[in-house]
Amino acid sequence: MSSAFLDANLLIYLNTISNLERSIYEDFYIDLIRNYTLYTDVLVLDELIYVSWKKYGVPYELTLEFVESIVLPYVIIVSLGENELKHAMHVIKRYGLKPSDALHIGVMKSRGISIIISEDKEFDKVKEIKRIWLS
Repeated sequence: MSSAFLDANLLIYLNTISNLERSIYEDFYIDLIRNYTLYTDVLVLDELIYVSWKKYGVPYELTLEFVESIVLPYVIIVSLGENELKHAMHVIKRYGLKPSDALHIGVMKSRGISIIISEDKEFDKVKEIKRIWLS
C-alpha cells in the first residue's frame, strides 16, 4: 500500500461541514484510508484545531473529540525534527512555500512519501510530489 501525507483541508471540512456536501468528503476520506497508509504531522492538527474554532466556531473540545475518533485511528502522526527542518529550508529556498507547508514536505521527504492529499495548489510547485484532491 502506498503512503500519502494528509494536509489539513480535508480534516477541516470533515470537522466543520454538516450538510449534504459532507458526504463527498467522507467518501473521499474512506477511499484514502482504504488505498493509502496516511501520515500527517502536528502542524496539520494545530491548523485543524485552530481553523475549526476561529473560522467555523467549532469548540476546541469537539475538534479534539474529532481528532481522537476520526483521525488517530486511521492516520499516523509523525514528529518534526532537525531532518524535516533541513528539507523544509531547501523547499522554502527552491519553491517559496510557506514554512508550515515546507515542513510538511520535509516530513514527506524524511519518510519517502511522494503523495500529498491537499486542496492547496501551492504544493504543485514541488515537482517531486504528486497532489491528490477531489476531481
